[in-house]
Amino acid sequence: MSPDPHEVLDDWLRRTPFSESTRAAYRAEVRAWLAFVGERTWCAERTDVDTWSADGAKPRTKARRISSLRGFYHHAQTYDAFIDNPAARDLRPPVAHLPPGRPALTRPQAALFLSALDHYTGPLPHRTRALGHLILAMNLRAHQAVALDLDDWIRERHRTTARVQLKGGGSEIRAVPPPVALAVDDYLPHRRTALPHSSPDTGSLLTSNRGRRLDSHTTPTTLMRAVAATHPLLAEIAPTITCDGLAATPGPFRPG
Repeated sequence: MSPDPHEVLDDWLRRTPFSESTRAAYRAEVRAWLAFVGERTWCAERTDVDTWSADGAKPRTKARRISSLRGFYHHAQTYDAFIDNPAARDLRPPVAHLPPGRPALTRPQAALFLSALDHYTGPLPHRTRALGHLILAMNLRAHQAVALDLDDWIRERHRTTARVQLKGGGSEIRAVPPPVALAVDDYLPHRRTALPHSSPDTGSLLTSNRGRRLDSHTTPTTLMRAVAATHPLLAEIAPTITCDGLAATPGPFRPG
């Protein structure tokens, strides 16, 4: 017997640590989808998702709709492994193609920002430097960087990889550029821990002063603006910098 989609939705939102605003937005999107697809919830196809998500939507709205459905169907698969997820990842516009909350930096500005990171001496500078490298050089959104746990950071003989959480559910392994790996390695001896939230060997990669997982909603943006404000050529735009904009910036260690 197929699960009740509304029960699946409620259970998913209850179990996943979304902010209240994200939880409300995802609930509204999935309910709209359920009204659209009707009795075909568990046999919908990607063309249905593409049609619904693009209807009168700007790129960011479509991206949110796809993310909400990916998470919903990913959770539904814990009820029934034979349920297909019609919200294919490639239906969601890539972050680089989305208009960020503020414009992305130019390549020269990105180089200046990297210099500012390397010379930053504010509170917990090693953590700030690691966070900035993860966002700018790996194209991670703030919530993806903050979601990293120690066991997501995988050191191999000749390279480092990271298990990155995808918006809406699931994860993927990404190669870590050597300068990013070095920034994180420099941070780890200064990482703050406190049981039961974290220890030297377990818990979040990026932790707060009290050893908890770093807040993803305000702290990263505040820190990145503080970094930019220290550079004379970036100080004027520092109040406009966002983590989404940095993630959409062509990073210094990425081709193109």
